[in-house]
Amino acid sequence: MITRNEILEQPQKHGILSRRYRSLSRPLVDFIGKSGPASIDFVGCGTSYFLAMGCAKQLERLSKGRIRSSYYSGSEIMLGLAGPSERDLLIGLSRSGTSTETLLALEKAHRDGVRTAALTCQPGSKMIEMADLPVVLDFIEETAIVMTKSFTSMAFFVSALARELFAPGSLDDYLNNIPASSRATLDDSLNCLETFAIADLDHFVFLGYAEYFAASMEGIIKVTEMSLTEADSYQTLEYRHGPKSKVRKGTLAVVSTNGKSLSEELAMAGEIERLGGRPVIISGGKVEGFANIATRYGGEDFGDWFLRAIPLQLLGVERAIARNLDPDRPQNLTKVVQL
Repeated sequence: MITRNEILEQPQKHGILSRRYRSLSRPLVDFIGKSGPASIDFVGCGTSYFLAMGCAKQLERLSKGRIRSSYYSGSEIMLGLAGPSERDLLIGLSRSGTSTETLLALEKAHRDGVRTAALTCQPGSKMIEMADLPVVLDFIEETAIVMTKSFTSMAFFVSALARELFAPGSLDDYLNNIPASSRATLDDSLNCLETFAIADLDHFVFLGYAEYFAASMEGIIKVTEMSLTEADSYQTLEYRHGPKSKVRKGTLAVVSTNGKSLSEELAMAGEIERLGGRPVIISGGKVEGFANIATRYGGEDFGDWFLRAIPLQLLGVERAIARNLDPDRPQNLTKVVQL
């Protein structure tokens, strides 16, 4: 099964990126240093839109106010609804480098005098040709329609870039730790999923804040496109303000916690459990009292945010199989959206 195999490859790919990161990032770091953008913004579509969301939030967190970072869908820039300013840097995110709306967004930004960069996994793609500065993760060969390892690898690159730009003393440890955290997250996810009766689940809820919310939103795409199952995502405590009315026996709620709000988020998980749902906690370290997936990431800077998409990717695959659907052939979808 192509999609599942590509999910399982992620720790290996993160290891390659860890080793190659500095050579890949050097031109972009130099470009940013010389151009001095007022804001470093991101644009993408579909999965890459939520990638843009997480990247922007991680960059702003690490910069601690030294620079702004916004995220856009390709269509809102293309249609003139929103977009970067002339002194900004806009980074296009696309696995294939050929997503029409992202290309048109970069083209419009370029006409407006905005400097552009591209982050893709496809050598020789259109996006590489049109950007002022391209970065190509050419070791991410993803053949499945559904994005998995390309999402986490591009997110890892940008999260490392944020440290190189704004917290360089932490970069080496980060590059060394993420591949091991990726392996731990994958192993925990596989073990945790074995305890679920996936066929009995018909409603998924993904909760979290900031970068973890971006990963949670990516969970909606993965579960929806592969398994055609109802899925929701909210900021954790917002879930009790109405959406919890949908909790039922077939509800699996994945709560991606952070250290600042852990006690409140565990209380929310307990509330979901009392309503008949089944909560699962994703955390940096072990958490008692609930099913738990631990990334073994020791920082409180949300640097493991993209790893928290891994269990949600697996949920999409396993739920699809339980419904006799082929996750390699998601309904109505193609690998690239070209208009």
